[in-house]
Amino acid sequence: MIDELCVVGHPSKLGGADTELDHQIHCWQTMGIKVHICHTGEIDGDCLAMGMEERGCVYHAPRDWQSLEGLHCLSFCNGQFLEDLPQIRRWARTTTFVNCMTWNFDAELRCQAQGLVDFHLYQTEHGRDRVGRGLAQLGEIYRPLLFTPYFHAVDFPFHEERPNDKFRFGRISRGDADKFNSRQLWIYETMTAPELKEGYIVGWDHRAKAKFGREPDDYIKTFPEGGMAQQDFYKACEAVVMTTDTFENLPRVAFEAMASGSVLVVDRRGGWRTLVEDGVTGWLCRDDREFVYKASRCAFESDEREQMRYAARDRLALKSGFTVASQSWAEVFREWEKLR
Repeated sequence: MIDELCVVGHPSKLGGADTELDHQIHCWQTMGIKVHICHTGEIDGDCLAMGMEERGCVYHAPRDWQSLEGLHCLSFCNGQFLEDLPQIRRWARTTTFVNCMTWNFDAELRCQAQGLVDFHLYQTEHGRDRVGRGLAQLGEIYRPLLFTPYFHAVDFPFHEERPNDKFRFGRISRGDADKFNSRQLWIYETMTAPELKEGYIVGWDHRAKAKFGREPDDYIKTFPEGGMAQQDFYKACEAVVMTTDTFENLPRVAFEAMASGSVLVVDRRGGWRTLVEDGVTGWLCRDDREFVYKASRCAFESDEREQMRYAARDRLALKSGFTVASQSWAEVFREWEKLR
């Protein structure tokens, strides 16, 4: 197995791909791998706040591609990595691009056509199938690999005790308007609860307001993206009732909610289906009326809700813990070593 690798880009606490990268670094270091970081931009205060040097990562000067000589290099959804790949490829031992979306970047297709990407890495089969079609037709060798992402649950404590004076629910995402389904507010207004309802929307800004044409009702508190700590959001919310216009590949919200004890009421499509067992570890919904029914049931059936959140926590530990994730990464590393 390899003993070191280089991340091109930088982890962060905001954004699914950057957050996931942070968790994978925990996994690699526990496996005994030295992690190098060569950022595609300046090392600013947000980067330094991640404490990567304190965790043992080795920093390279930003975009010092020659310093990557002989290293296996990978990047999580970083567009600048793709733009600089012709130079990176001169020095890297192998190059790997992790597409966390369900569509291709133009630069990703261009780099594949030029034979610059050795491996394409995916968390899910549906993500690989949707993204891989275009890549496989470009004439160059296409090497898709799957990995099981590690979730560092230590960062998201499980909240057993919650106030019961109200039914608290919410949604959390980037401020992108496509992260909001046009029926989201209608669902919140129509669902019922045995107590007063209280909602939290994290990721609300002018884009969401323009989409709905109004602000939510007064019992729903809104915050811009990053305006409420993720851990505080999950501590407050008994349930995450969330529907989007996007096809989610493997939403980090699901991992965070399951670790924290917030019951998921989410779309029956994409990565939600991979992570949630309907009626056992959360609720999956086909349309807005099913959302209303299942969110209301979640509010009224407190015993069922309790069973679900413990079942979700246990499933997360089984499916995304260190053992299964490290085994999948070891397979990826073996493929890297075979190539060169």
